[in-house]
This record gives sequence, structure tokens and C-alpha cells, in this order.
Amino acid sequence: MAGRNVLDPFEMQTRFSTEDGMGFMDSVFTELTEADKKNIERIRGIMDELPPREADFIDLYFFRHLKQTDIAQIFGVSQPTVCYRLQRATARIQFIFQLPDINVRSLEDALGGALTDDLDVQIMSLMYQTTCQSEVAKRLGVSQGLVRHRFIRSIKRLREAEGLSVYVDVFDVISKNLNILREVQRNPIERQVTHTIV
Repeated sequence: MAGRNVLDPFEMQTRFSTEDGMGFMDSVFTELTEADKKNIERIRGIMDELPPREADFIDLYFFRHLKQTDIAQIFGVSQPTVCYRLQRATARIQFIFQLPDINVRSLEDALGGALTDDLDVQIMSLMYQTTCQSEVAKRLGVSQGLVRHRFIRSIKRLREAEGLSVYVDVFDVISKNLNILREVQRNPIERQVTHTIV
């Protein structure tokens, strides 16, 4: 069989994989509805609040239409890693869409009346805005463990306060989903690639 090229099974699978298919092309061939346009704008509006890696993957895959295999190559990770992170990011976006729209300034004012420590108010406000304890920890320069502990402790304090049941309900939903909302830690190779790309 001299002169014949043998195709690597992984390469063959990626060439004919349907997971990177043309599903996104629907939007090219059909007119977007007003609801579609509104959802796209909502997603674009919260991109800055997503963990940076999740935002990058969402942007590249859904808005720039790169294949998962291409994204994996850019960041030096496997295609299943990209797929997993996209699933996490999509779950986070769906979760954020389910939260009631609360004015952050009003939230902080209400929390300030019930919580005595400004750090607790900041943690609660950022947990509502980002839904990501690692992002909150990074922004405040504290550990994720401290964020989680003070977040759960603050919910207990808010339950005892008068007139904050709407906020307590929101924070209860966030607290029940902390595992979904945790940012996945990047491996050293991905971290290295991020610094060279950005």
C-alpha cells in the first residue's frame, strides 16, 4: 500500500463531526425575530459579567462561528474542554436570564441597611451581577472560600431583616446553584496561551 495516505481516526472524526456542523447557519438563511434580536442583545450585554474565558468561548463559537476544534487549537486545550466550557457558559447565561432584573444601586442600598460590613455588601452585589464566586474573589482580591462563606452567612442575616424577602429569594437561587456557577480553573497551558493571545 505504498503511496497511500492513512487518515488518522481523530482527524476523520473531526472532519465529519456534526457537533461543529452548520446549525448556526439558520440565522443566516432565516430572518431573525424580534425575540431573537432581543436575546442576542441581552447576551452581548452580560458578556462583561461572565468569567473571561467563558466570554471568550461564547464570543468565538456563537458570534464569530469558529469551530470548537479551532477554539481548542487557539487556546491549546482539547475540543472536549471547549465543549464543556461552552456548556458551562450557556448554563450560566440561562441562569442569569432567569434572575429578576434588580437595580444594583437599590440592591446595595437595601443590603447596606441589613449588613454591617461593606465587604459583605460588595460580595452580595457582585454575586448578583456576576453569579461567579471566583470572579467576585478576583475583583475583591480575596479567596473564593471567603466569598462563599460570607455569601452564605449574609443570606442568613438577610432572612432576619425586614422587607428583603425579594433579595433573599434571588440569593437563595444563586446559593443553590453555586456549583454550576463556579468558574472552572484553567490549566497551566491554557493560562499561558491566554496571556499570549490577550
